[in-house]
Amino acid sequence: MKLPWFRHTHGERAKPAPRAPTVDLTLPRMVFYRAVESAPMSPCPRCGTALSPETGVYFVATRQGRRQGESFMMSGDFGFYCPACPTVVVDPEELGRYFDAGAHKWDMGDAYVVLGLIDLDAIPEEQRHVPIDELEGLPLVPFEPGERPRRSQQRRPRRPKPKRKKRR
Repeated sequence: MKLPWFRHTHGERAKPAPRAPTVDLTLPRMVFYRAVESAPMSPCPRCGTALSPETGVYFVATRQGRRQGESFMMSGDFGFYCPACPTVVVDPEELGRYFDAGAHKWDMGDAYVVLGLIDLDAIPEEQRHVPIDELEGLPLVPFEPGERPRRSQQRRPRRPKPKRKKRR
């Protein structure tokens, strides 16, 4: 009995042709964390040019309270690059879906930072067989923080100090 998800009635599935990146992914960039709209594509927060979605292998670090969580690599399409300036926008909603998938295996923490993009093309040909965590140096294209986390605009009202009774 053949199960429906193993049946290929039209022969081999055609593999999509690899698409060339529209931006130079080897440049260090400034990272912003914002929601990105796909139609029409959101503008760059620095120059206003339409962003370009790119899939890549990212290096991510997490934190749980004051304790460091896991640091790991993840491949995903949550990075949106500006073709006009060195800016990348990471969509937190999209990245959160990847975190939800791995939450039961790793200490994902309550905060994260995308440290950069791993440039797999920068690995020398003679070291391509070596596991990536055993390479002499990680080919990381760093991301610099573009904005500091904003504090809530709502301020708590100050409580008046209790009045003390005078001692006699």
